[in-house]
Amino acid sequence: MPKRLLVVESPGKVKKLSQILGSDWIVRASCGHIRQLSDSGEDSLGFTMDGSEVRCNYVARDQRAKETIGQLKAAMKLVNEVVLATDPDREGETIAWHIKEALGLRDAKRVVYSEITESAVRAAIANPRKLDLNLVGAGLCRDCLWRTYSARI
Repeated sequence: MPKRLLVVESPGKVKKLSQILGSDWIVRASCGHIRQLSDSGEDSLGFTMDGSEVRCNYVARDQRAKETIGQLKAAMKLVNEVVLATDPDREGETIAWHIKEALGLRDAKRVVYSEITESAVRAAIANPRKLDLNLVGAGLCRDCLWRTYSARI
């Protein structure tokens, strides 16, 4: 039985990463963003502001995203550890945070690599880090700003 789950963004990376990591791993793709702001809240923006605090309400992006979340939760039952390996940018960090939240992970292990080679992937997995909450915050802020802007046009 595989002991670890690696979640990446792109389904095109799954086969190569599976070959690199071997049978002790399950590799699955989120296919990018799996959640978005809901249509609830003040002015149906998906978030509310209370003084200096912003509360966001995220929901599955669409039916495919709901299915992906379900598949990832099913894969989680087969493993002892989940590792998030989304792209190494703000969007990737935000997607990793959404995966963490959707799957109910407490302490998400985050790895980044800039090439899919055995040495780069194994080095990244040997050195996991926590999510960069500054990048996540920037991504969530962008969501709220974009929703506010889109509501005006």
